[in-house]
Amino acid sequence: MESSAICLRAYQSSDLETLYRIDQSCFTPGIAYGRLEMKFYLRSKGSFCLLAEAGAEVVGFILTKQSAVLAHIITLDVLETFRRRNIASQLLNAAEQAAAGQGAPRMVLETATTNKAAIALWKKHGYRECGTLKNYYGQGLDAFEMQKLLEPKSRVKVPS
Repeated sequence: MESSAICLRAYQSSDLETLYRIDQSCFTPGIAYGRLEMKFYLRSKGSFCLLAEAGAEVVGFILTKQSAVLAHIITLDVLETFRRRNIASQLLNAAEQAAAGQGAPRMVLETATTNKAAIALWKKHGYRECGTLKNYYGQGLDAFEMQKLLEPKSRVKVPS
């Protein structure tokens, strides 16, 4: 399937269970979000969530919290069978544009220091390590804090 067959759309409350299942499949227990955590982030002020669909199937999503001061990537998930098809990049670019459109000067995230594929993705998109968070994911599981300065842009239309 080509990336052109991917459609981005805004989160709807009926998507919660699907996003929960995707997150559970993408991350190990203890790192994946529980239903209540996921619901909390989705309902938080400044929440921004885009879904990627292949046909009628949701195959990935990005969840961020945005403000005029900062944008924070909560999670970026793509089902394993749909990885390496540019889906994460499409979701990330759209979230960055939305954050820049709100005036956020930078985007931040945390990623496991052992997650080489994720680190490579973030670096490919201009994110740089700015610190290490000891035991972020539990005892002995550190995270890199990464950030990217966003280009000031005029309000960009993102999928709704």
